[in-house]
Amino acid sequence: MKRACRIIPILLALLFATMGVCHAEEDSPVQVVELFSAYYGGANMDEIVDYTTEHFRANRPKSVWIVDTWKALQRIDYRRLHGSVIDSKLADDRAAVILDAKIGTAGGETKQKEIYYLIKEDQKWLIDQLRVADEEIDEEKTNL
Repeated sequence: MKRACRIIPILLALLFATMGVCHAEEDSPVQVVELFSAYYGGANMDEIVDYTTEHFRANRPKSVWIVDTWKALQRIDYRRLHGSVIDSKLADDRAAVILDAKIGTAGGETKQKEIYYLIKEDQKWLIDQLRVADEEIDEEKTNL
């Protein structure tokens, strides 16, 4: 009985130690971009802010970036219609992920390539920069 009482605390300590290791696993650059794409512009933007650098947020605090960005996107009726990763490159602590995206706004629908540049800080991939390229506007659906 005494031996079982000594083993239980040891087992609990091991359990909690391994749980921390499991949660310490990092998301890949592609996973970070997919998460960002899924939550950007929606009510759960706070889920993605920890995957961005200060540079990406224009040196704004996380809470300010969330509110400012969400309000700006709501004004233009932004919505993500489609987003899929088409390419990615990784070199040490830097990565680039290209997303084929389709977004909708009050002005219509747009197809675009989004190029996300990520850096690795403290074993975590963070979006540092986003560039939009190859923008194709659906002119038939654009209201002027």
